[in-house]
Amino acid sequence: MYSRYRSLSLASVVLALICWAGQASAQDAHDHGHDAAHDHEGHGDTAALSLNHGEQWATDEALRHGMIEIRAAVDMVTPAFDAGQLSTHQGHQLSEAVQGSVNTMIEQCKLPPEADANLHVILASLLAGAGAVASSPQSAEGVPALKEALETYGHYFNHPGWQADEHAGHSH
Repeated sequence: MYSRYRSLSLASVVLALICWAGQASAQDAHDHGHDAAHDHEGHGDTAALSLNHGEQWATDEALRHGMIEIRAAVDMVTPAFDAGQLSTHQGHQLSEAVQGSVNTMIEQCKLPPEADANLHVILASLLAGAGAVASSPQSAEGVPALKEALETYGHYFNHPGWQADEHAGHSH
């Protein structure tokens, strides 16, 4: 069990470093005083996100595949979560699935620096949700946070056919 949390911590540190480097690169490439992506003190992670001149960011196959995997994993446990019955084992499985998909997306990333910087904000939210669901499966910072990150992804990234939560508004 220690190795799972250790790998989550390591993945979080690596993601934070990559995110920092990606945002620094994006800032160098697109240095405007009004850039909302870097004016986010006290506004939470989503304040760091921006659209590409009013349009969604392009995606590549690795990104789309990874996000579909994460959505499928979240959708699979949603009925148990909604019923208040998400087990510790299920929470760990979901956490590992999210971490694996995030790691693969990071390794295979081919996005331009500004799109990459925006993506890393979402990936950080996914990793935070994965950590929460591993430590407390029924936590509001777990499955609901993962769903919110998936919805945010759909708002900022052009992923044809993407629907973050196909069951939103439906009871299970």
